[in-house]
Amino acid sequence: MKKLFFLIMVVFFVSVSSAEAAAQRFSPPAMDKQISCNPIGKGAAMSAAASRVKGRVLSAYLNTNTRPPIYRVKVISESGRVRYVTVNACNGMVLA
Repeated sequence: MKKLFFLIMVVFFVSVSSAEAAAQRFSPPAMDKQISCNPIGKGAAMSAAASRVKGRVLSAYLNTNTRPPIYRVKVISESGRVRYVTVNACNGMVLA
């Protein structure tokens, strides 16, 4: 009975250690190692969005969880339609 228990424990520890080694070998690269930028100001993002969509800017939100970081700018067009404009926070280019 002790031999069986010992054998089960050995198999368990070998499988756990090999699974950890495999996880370390195939882990994706860390997001922290990517190049970051200094985001443009909220006013600059709002101006870029207003130049793309004719209308009045309502709000802007900086999302730093994406790469590159983006501003989502809410604009109400001259026809009354609410549109969201995506602006690259690194260089101020309008993406969509």
